[in-house]
Amino acid sequence: DDIVFHPLGRASLDEAAWLAKAVAKDIGNRFNVPVFLYAAAHPTGKELDTIRRELGYYRPNSRGTQWAGSAVSDILPQSPDEGPNVVTRAKGISMIGARPWITLYNIPILCTDVSAAKRIARKVSARGGGLPTVQTLGLFHGADSTEIACMLLEPNQIGADNVQTRVEMLAAEEGLDVEKGYFTDFSPEMIVEEYMKLIAAHKS
Repeated sequence: DDIVFHPLGRASLDEAAWLAKAVAKDIGNRFNVPVFLYAAAHPTGKELDTIRRELGYYRPNSRGTQWAGSAVSDILPQSPDEGPNVVTRAKGISMIGARPWITLYNIPILCTDVSAAKRIARKVSARGGGLPTVQTLGLFHGADSTEIACMLLEPNQIGADNVQTRVEMLAAEEGLDVEKGYFTDFSPEMIVEEYMKLIAAHKS
């Protein structure tokens, strides 16, 4: 799975990267799990989606409706940064990175045609010539809808409102209705606030 470290408060990205690499080494050696580093934790800054594509993560599953979400074979096509070259189904692969704060924002599409959601997602993403610093996936969302899952790599520049507007425009071109999107994570301010509460409670 994916573990990402973000610097919050007065922490630096270098500190987050150091911690990411330390955790990767521990997981790789202690649990014998292949670990790939990404973003600031990677020597060249390789991004998460690039590594996943290289490993075959996004290839279609047996039904052709979702991505496979696993490596192409049990023998990895490239060596991980930590851990063995062999994948076991019981343990899988871990991706561990460090980067400035990102925002996760999902937008429901009122249709069950996942191919339409994928077309919209592609056009919204930077990879598809859409919004810069935005990564997307078109997914099933329950039994009666799909959704566009968005990762906003620089939310202070391209935010949720920008993505919502673009998805609504593209969905309208497909004759589809869109619901208001929702955030799937807490804000940095909320996380720091909760952390400070825990520290205060521990001291009292």
